[in-house]
Parts: sequence; C-alpha cells; structure tokens
Amino acid sequence: MMCEVMPTINEDTPMSQRGSQSSGSDSDSHFEQLMVNMLDERDRLLDTLRETQESLSLAQQRLQDVIYDRDSLQRQLNSALPQDIESLTGGLAGSKGADPPVS
Repeated sequence: MMCEVMPTINEDTPMSQRGSQSSGSDSDSHFEQLMVNMLDERDRLLDTLRETQESLSLAQQRLQDVIYDRDSLQRQLNSALPQDIESLTGGLAGSKGADPPVS
C-alpha cells in the first residue's frame, strides 16, 4: 500500500506567496487599515470634544461674569432712581404746569 503525502506548508513564507491564502491577507490588511482609520477618527473626535468642552467652560464663566455685572448695575440703578413712581410722575406733571390739550 502506498500513502500519499500532502506537501508541507512552510510557515516562514510570506503571505503573498501562499497562493490561495493571499485573499485572506488582503482582507486582513483592509481590516487593519479600517481599525487604524477608526482609531484616528476617534482621537480626532476626542480632541474636538475636549476643545468644545473648554470653549463651553469659558463661555459659562463669561456668562457668570456678565450676570454679575448686570446685577451690580441693576443695584446701582435701583439705588440711584427714586423708588416712588408718584414722585417721578408728579415731577413731570408739575413741570408742564397744565393739563395736556384735548384734541
């Protein structure tokens, strides 16, 4: 009886020389490139997120400063103006001296 022996596959041969296995190598390299592209995109998005968060933080701080300034100016305005509306309107009516003309 005779036995047929299959040819041995040398483990040291590059993937491109293995014949029918080269399509597997192509898909592996495409997959690897896809993963690299995804990781690069993730890093870019994380950088953008970090910059946006910093920008938001600065905008919120600026908003707090503006609110503080507005409240301070409102307090100054309220303290400078008379609190009694009648004193304002009475002063205006007294300066005219007469009732407004009726048409």
